[in-house]
Amino acid sequence: MFSQISTTLRRVISILLVGFITCPSTYGLISVNDGKNRIYVNATTTYAWDSNIFANRDSGGDSILSASLGVDFQRRAGLIAVNGNVYVDASSFIQNKSENFLNPRFHVEFSKQTGRTTGALTAGAARQSRADSAANLRNESWAYDAGLNLKYPVIERYSISGGIGYSLLDFVDNTLLVDLSTYSANLDLFYIYNTERDLIASYRIRYGETSASTSYYDHAFTVGVSGRIFSKLSGTLRVGYQIREPSQGGGDSNSAVTASSNATWPITKKMNAILNLSKDFSTTSTNISVDSTSVGVNLQYALNSKLVSYAGTGYGLSKFLGSLGGDREDQYFTWNVGANYTVFAEHLKLSFTYTYFQNWSTLSYSSFERNSLNITASSQF
Repeated sequence: MFSQISTTLRRVISILLVGFITCPSTYGLISVNDGKNRIYVNATTTYAWDSNIFANRDSGGDSILSASLGVDFQRRAGLIAVNGNVYVDASSFIQNKSENFLNPRFHVEFSKQTGRTTGALTAGAARQSRADSAANLRNESWAYDAGLNLKYPVIERYSISGGIGYSLLDFVDNTLLVDLSTYSANLDLFYIYNTERDLIASYRIRYGETSASTSYYDHAFTVGVSGRIFSKLSGTLRVGYQIREPSQGGGDSNSAVTASSNATWPITKKMNAILNLSKDFSTTSTNISVDSTSVGVNLQYALNSKLVSYAGTGYGLSKFLGSLGGDREDQYFTWNVGANYTVFAEHLKLSFTYTYFQNWSTLSYSSFERNSLNITASSQF
């Protein structure tokens, strides 16, 4: 049944790709009310080769044919702007047929960007099929999320923002894996230091509970800067301290430095560097608390208006905490190279990416090497 659906979907997308080339513009497949309401159709087809599809020492590789078909909706009329999308993702494994999947996903955002109070209400759901490097197997799950974020200027130089959020990771098979519900709230104080940067002081509380009857509280206190961090580096940087306290099911308290950053450095007119940093507590699908750190640098170079090349590298460290963690520690190193080529504006784009990933673990079964190659054609009309 799945093979028939997957084959049909690939044929439909192939027909659509031919049609995209003849589309006269990218204002949307449907544009009404003077362009205030627009609907776009997006299609993607991918051939991938993955040398380690299960993310463990003994895993083999496979070739994968994938397709994605979806609709984006934009509304720009009235006080509230709306962005939404609905997609279907399908993958067919050449050898490991049992890993084939057909996954839906959707996301919607209602945002207000004018007036004193601004913010956004978001909600989404997606079925996921992926390799889990913590559990060292492939799993299927439903991921749900919802959030509300608001920002209000108090006086000339000060503004406050806050938000609440909810997420649920619901695994299809709970034989080895546990579901995780997360509730969060945050409060940020912004101070306009000068025309180029804001200073930030933040507090975040996060409550998580699992289907294994365990729960915890995370308290994080951070300070940071938004805008021009220094020299030509612009973005957001936060650094602080956080505490994880068990609420139910026992376990140990843990505390550590926490940090996050997403910044861009325009090296030249044609080359940009994107820097990412994250250090935070998380909970694995096997119900283990982890202190994870990751850093990454990605370079993009525009050779001309149609051809963009890129390369990146990253490092990560995960410390599995408590008695369940068993003093396990994982480190990874990764790098990638690739290019995007625009054939016909938004109507047809081609991309190529090669990625190398090496994971070292004190648990021998979790030490593995992974090579992957992706060739993708995408289009929008």
